[in-house]
Amino acid sequence: MGLIDIEGKNYLSNNDFFADAFNFLLYSGRQVIKPENLHELDTTQIAIPYGKGARVPTQKYRDLLKLWSAMMDDKAVYLMLGAELQDKIHYAIPVKNGLYDMLGYARQVEEARRSYRKKENDNGEMFVEDDTLKIKLTSEEFLSGFRKEDKLMPIITAVVYLSPEPWDGPLSLHDMLKVEDKELLKFIPNYPINLIAPANIDDNDFDKFHTGLGLAMKVLKYQNSTVDQILTSDEHKIVDRNTAVFLNKVANLGLEFDDEEGDVNMNAVMEKRDKKNEVNGAIQGMRIAGMSDSEIIAKVIENFNVTKEYVLSLLSPQKA
Repeated sequence: MGLIDIEGKNYLSNNDFFADAFNFLLYSGRQVIKPENLHELDTTQIAIPYGKGARVPTQKYRDLLKLWSAMMDDKAVYLMLGAELQDKIHYAIPVKNGLYDMLGYARQVEEARRSYRKKENDNGEMFVEDDTLKIKLTSEEFLSGFRKEDKLMPIITAVVYLSPEPWDGPLSLHDMLKVEDKELLKFIPNYPINLIAPANIDDNDFDKFHTGLGLAMKVLKYQNSTVDQILTSDEHKIVDRNTAVFLNKVANLGLEFDDEEGDVNMNAVMEKRDKKNEVNGAIQGMRIAGMSDSEIIAKVIENFNVTKEYVLSLLSPQKA
């Protein structure tokens, strides 16, 4: 996993941003999924090989997986939401996501099977028993390890593409197949991906996000062009610290933050960066001109109205 993937995982592990991403994807920005209703799940999946000579099971790890539990229309809703972070295009992502989702469903079936304790009554009938009731099993249910009335918890996986480049990879399993016979294709199950890609987001849709994630997606979209203008606009002048730190790393902004908690004034930190770059450029030019450190210090203080300590802090790295 690369730096951008790691930073994206750390950023989206926050329930506020995770909920915002899925509200954008599933509900066009309506605040249906509440951060307080998201619960962390184990991201480990076990892939069990089948067939003669199959090798040992293999561990697979999702990037993020959370349980959404909520009440909607007086009914309980339970859903598993997974996110896969990509800083580069994955040309087999439908298979990767499909594997994770199917392993998730397979785990649910196995957990259902294990939740029942097999019993047998005096008539030889099979049934299962939990803490409160006995449930008779048909032979088919016993064989399946899953009752006819049992239901699986839905799983939705989103691909969050952290790059300014357009996504040119497959959007479904069918995109990965070469099938000329369209009649035949109807009988091959498809597996579409749920993609959040900055380049695909219309400028009018960034306000459908309700956290700093919208700004993050916009900066990533315009990473190679108008980032400074976006970050210094009145709309984005004050940014939450998590988003500011995330953008600084993935967009390579070269910003420095103080140790204080709270929101970040992007105008201030970007002006501080630009001034530092300007002073460093001046110092480099003076060194080339053969000026001594004492001469450089005096000249920089005079020209840029900074302290001696500030100039020394810039001189030391250049010497190293």
